[in-house]
Amino acid sequence: MHSARRIVALFGIGTVVGLVLMTAPHSARAACNPTALSQVSLGMSGDSVSALQGCLIEAGITIPAGVTGYYGTQTQAAVSQFYATHMGMSGWNGASMGPLGRAKLASVRGGGGATSGGHTSVGYKRAGTAAVLAQYVAESRGETAEMRGVLFSDSDSAQTVPMANGVSSERTAERVSETTVQVAGIDEPDIVKTDGKNIFISKEGYYYGRPMPMMAPVAEDAARIMMPPVEDPSSTSVVQAFPPEELAEIGEIKEKGEMLLVKDAKILIILAHPEIVAYDISIPKTPVKKWSLSLENNTSLVTARLSDGQIYLVTQTWLEKNKPCPYIPIARGGATISIACGDIWVPMRVEPVQHAYTVLSLNPKTGTTNQSLSFAAEGDTTTVAVFKDNLYLATKSYTTPYDILTSVTITASTRYLSAATLEKVQRIQGYDISAAGKYSEVLQAISADTQTQDPNKDLAIETSIGNAIAKELEKRKRELDRTTIVRVALPTLSIAATGEVPGTLLNQFALDEYEGNLRVAVTVDGNTVWGGGGESVNDVYVLGLDLAEKGRVLDLGRTERVYAVRFMGEEAYVVTFRQIDPFYVLDLSIPTAPKVVGELKIPGYSAYLEPLGDDLVLGVGREGNGVKLSVFDVSNPAQPVEKSKYLVKESWTEVEGNHHAFLKDADHSVFFLPASAGGYVFSYADGELALKAAVAGWSVKRAVYLDDYLYIVGDEKITVLDEKTWQEVKTLTLK
Repeated sequence: MHSARRIVALFGIGTVVGLVLMTAPHSARAACNPTALSQVSLGMSGDSVSALQGCLIEAGITIPAGVTGYYGTQTQAAVSQFYATHMGMSGWNGASMGPLGRAKLASVRGGGGATSGGHTSVGYKRAGTAAVLAQYVAESRGETAEMRGVLFSDSDSAQTVPMANGVSSERTAERVSETTVQVAGIDEPDIVKTDGKNIFISKEGYYYGRPMPMMAPVAEDAARIMMPPVEDPSSTSVVQAFPPEELAEIGEIKEKGEMLLVKDAKILIILAHPEIVAYDISIPKTPVKKWSLSLENNTSLVTARLSDGQIYLVTQTWLEKNKPCPYIPIARGGATISIACGDIWVPMRVEPVQHAYTVLSLNPKTGTTNQSLSFAAEGDTTTVAVFKDNLYLATKSYTTPYDILTSVTITASTRYLSAATLEKVQRIQGYDISAAGKYSEVLQAISADTQTQDPNKDLAIETSIGNAIAKELEKRKRELDRTTIVRVALPTLSIAATGEVPGTLLNQFALDEYEGNLRVAVTVDGNTVWGGGGESVNDVYVLGLDLAEKGRVLDLGRTERVYAVRFMGEEAYVVTFRQIDPFYVLDLSIPTAPKVVGELKIPGYSAYLEPLGDDLVLGVGREGNGVKLSVFDVSNPAQPVEKSKYLVKESWTEVEGNHHAFLKDADHSVFFLPASAGGYVFSYADGELALKAAVAGWSVKRAVYLDDYLYIVGDEKITVLDEKTWQEVKTLTLK
């Protein structure tokens, strides 16, 4: 094996694969359409040539005849001029426009998507046709066209089908709890909901259990690893709950699943895979089904939100490699919602795309879909966060940044190369070929030059170059471990911006929108940088709504990972963990100059952070083999203090992986925590933790408050506690 190739193998850079620049659907228009740029050459005609001519003109290059759709001598001269003006390649004859030229033209014209880190552009473009998307999917999975051997027709007619129609005493509570959510006013699905009079309980009958973060490199992935169910009753109980003396189970809905409650319309939405059903609960004893949708074709529900009277669904559909589109994620009766090939967006770089993510806007009263938007993306690595005006999808990038690998390899090898090889390597970098192609050419040139007839010398060169590559990769790890972010404007479901940050996100709390900025907390895993064996680091980035970087804080908890993050106004709190729990306080008041202002190191870790007041933050996590609760006093951000600590002899609490299981009642300065042996109510008055009540039972799941009564809810029973005395008022055994 040649020296450089052996070095590549040793350090995990892997086999060189070609990058195929996919193109968007043709569209004949005079204006520049960067997404329609594709491979064209002298003598060709058509919409792709028109797109090229339009973009050249908008880039300031003259074509006397204008946009003709024919690649003649005028277009050839214009292409040659563009290469000379914008790419420093005066020798290019203009007979064709290669991938490098098209990418540069799109960026010069301003339509090529955001860029980051100085390498391949990020962003999304329309797939266009079934054949193009199938080619993209195959390429992303390492397959060639010959391996597929299938031809496609493009019957892409999309149909969005309207759905159906409808809506509505007794004493109800004035103080009513809501599901614990990330953003106030944007409801999230959960297994317990209340309207102030009744409680709706989707009985799980089991705990799925979430592995602790150290058991999976990405905590969001860990949440998807499920334990086998012990029992699976398939119903939702309707319980008349207020006043507590009238506590009784009054009805049942046959479906079960996480729920959203549209209170003003008296509609309960049950996300009951593979169905989504809506019930009119005007008369709780006899709920009436209003409409239902079914998830089709290997489609699953990723998440849902209720905001401003609209439900936003995010679904995930497996893409069939032979005919990935059009695909049908949802159906209603005999009618379907079909996503056309031209409506699917794919990453501009060739990324692994196992699934299509579809965002749907749904009218909860009728079940009618208003808008939809579809992306091709890798499954299990996409994080969704929803705010008032925007929805964000953040997807880990798996694209090999060959331009960086080329640069690193050249830097590490320079001292061993002859002048002729250095000149050849420099020349290769100017070729109008893909980054992967240039990397392959550079490796071949280096291999030919560093191979000698002396095995001892060869081994010494390989070792030296390999060590230099490892050091250089460590320096540039943030350019190699990346996450792409898409901002989707609500309620129109249009792509508003795309961008990129280093690293991987923990979960939805790693994204936060505040006063026109997006804040992102990430872990950059140096141990996965092409086998580099480097240190993991943790960063926080502040981006504008265009997803361009404004400010950053780097290197929180070297060798550790983010275990919890909470953005609270102009401050952020980040917990990293490996052996001890560093609790960081960040000042984000100046978006262009965020900074760490305080740090506290204590045993264990926090996996969930919750504000308890102006200067108190609760951490829920673990220490040793038990559950740990910590109250952090951040009144002096420069010197955070663990003011109170409580160790619960429990093996787990669902709150570590599911914030919906947590409930805070600020009026009584208490919070509820479910665990393996039962549910616990803790006081945090004056920042001191004290146990107020405990309710035994392995199936205890949630709590809600109605006025001054706390209802502790499980699959088997409901126990009502008086929050003024903490005495048990009543218990109801569920059917």
